[in-house]
Amino acid sequence: MQSEARRIQATIADLTAVTADCPRIAEVAASTWREIHAVLSPVIGPGGVAALYQRALHVTRTAHPALAALREDAKRPGEYAALQLMLSQQTSEQIAAINAALLQTFCDLLENLIGISLTERLLHSVRNLPGGKPTPQRGLP
Repeated sequence: MQSEARRIQATIADLTAVTADCPRIAEVAASTWREIHAVLSPVIGPGGVAALYQRALHVTRTAHPALAALREDAKRPGEYAALQLMLSQQTSEQIAAINAALLQTFCDLLENLIGISLTERLLHSVRNLPGGKPTPQRGLP
């Protein structure tokens, strides 16, 4: 897995280590997905990001059946409200595992579409702190 995807996953894992506030952890996870959507939309289009997300949900659902409930996100691409709601109903460990698996699958699909190097460069600009507030975006390195 790419280093940037691991860094993003670590944000949620670190947060679960310091708090059991599942709604807050879910909020940070959804915020991260919104930021990923914003970063990737100019490159592959909002529809492209939504399609990759839906495919990642479909593939990851086998290992994490809770993802089957996320049909509403398809109607409002870029919001991730259904993801946030579903995650908030899980344990902190489950949130970290589900989000990590979904992100892994999404990044694998993205790599196949645009390549490893561009995937890494784009994900590098996703900066979501455990407080849930994105840090200022920087240009591509």
